[in-house]
Amino acid sequence: MLVLVLEASTSAAKALLYDSALGIIAAESEPYSPDYDTAGMQDTEQVYLATIRVGRKVAKGKDVASVAVGGIWHSIAVCDSYMRPCAHTYPWTYTKASDICRMIRADGSLAAEIYNNTGCFPNVTYQPYTLRYLRENGMALDDKLFCSQGGYNFYRMTGERYETASITSGMGFINTHTKRYDDMILDFAGVRKEQFGELTDYRELRPLTRECADMLGVAAGIPVVPPYSDGALTQLGSGAMSPGAMTFSVGTSAAIRLTSDIPVLSAPPATWCYVGVDCHMAGAATAGACNCINLFKETVLKDTYSFGELEARLLSGRGTAVYLPFPFGERCPGWQDGRTGGFFGLDGFTDAPDLYAAICEGVLFNVYQCYRILVELCGEPEKMILSGGILESAKWTQLAADIFRREIILSGETQASVIGGAALALYAAGEIRDIRDFTVSAGDKVSPRPGIDYSSKYGRYLHWYELTMQDM
Repeated sequence: MLVLVLEASTSAAKALLYDSALGIIAAESEPYSPDYDTAGMQDTEQVYLATIRVGRKVAKGKDVASVAVGGIWHSIAVCDSYMRPCAHTYPWTYTKASDICRMIRADGSLAAEIYNNTGCFPNVTYQPYTLRYLRENGMALDDKLFCSQGGYNFYRMTGERYETASITSGMGFINTHTKRYDDMILDFAGVRKEQFGELTDYRELRPLTRECADMLGVAAGIPVVPPYSDGALTQLGSGAMSPGAMTFSVGTSAAIRLTSDIPVLSAPPATWCYVGVDCHMAGAATAGACNCINLFKETVLKDTYSFGELEARLLSGRGTAVYLPFPFGERCPGWQDGRTGGFFGLDGFTDAPDLYAAICEGVLFNVYQCYRILVELCGEPEKMILSGGILESAKWTQLAADIFRREIILSGETQASVIGGAALALYAAGEIRDIRDFTVSAGDKVSPRPGIDYSSKYGRYLHWYELTMQDM
């Protein structure tokens, strides 16, 4: 049986054709064009069309039984009363609401109440503050409809305005305890729950329209799964749906996620808690990961070095430089929207490979900083499964094991989220009776190298982290 997964990620449209017996048949991705992905904003319809284009490449003429829709956890599209985009999609990279978030964080009781309700500490990552900013800067919202980018894609494919508690919890609109829209945060944003899609889950399906079926080159009427976030799908696609299982992904940004039966909140609020797929997920996300590497290699070095040249000393431990991975602001653990990144502790012998190694270390130190907080809350995870673009570098992968000082299981696929989407699509097609019946092959394991100790370097990272803290 063939199923199709369509995902609108932070920076690219992705499609996967999956066979229930053979696994992955075909996969395609298309980076978003600068023509419709600029200044932290995206053209809602163009992102949808890019997703359909890659879907057609893998599915045209195939006997596809069902389709799953994936998207990022943090995005909001603004549409008119006919669900036609009338502004942009504003993902987590849109940071103009930082002053509003800073104002809320200055009111400790209000910030704590929002966090305890939604599991989301006030930060530009989340979309209630985007809407508040848009309203305060002249956009009329009373007559608008709102959706995630994944929700918009689902609407264009089925004609139905559905969201899941999973994807809207990562937007910051869901009460993490009730899994329903949170009245307090909606009131703060100045919107009503009727302006959002009806909440549902993967058990409630809608048929693919003839228009979209023709665009994809598949049969009309096949079931479409409502939108889930890439983070929640990564948990499913990594085989980490049981409590105590942690996923660790490093792509454009980085995140760790721990499956839990109940909401898990930290004090002070350094982590988040969202709704997953039939579970809660406690975790932390960083704003800087591969985007920091791309900034350094492409913008600073102008691509004058290959990755092979830059990685030459990645595991040597020679470099003295410390890197704070915050050129795109800070998410966890400090939630400082306006924080900036940079290098500290350079000496006269520091060169490009040393700086590259510092970036790779700094990204992992930021995640490790969050990991220690989650361990205090939940205990050491039974297993940690690594996925994302980091797997394309054996040295960076080894560095992760060295810094975390534990065995790490490598996901069999760099894109675990679309594999999770395949599980939901197989359920929708009746191929599996329970999503937990979906299994993934165990990947290779990487262990920390004996005698390698990054604790001193991590201490220097924390030193510079604390010295550059801003007021909340």
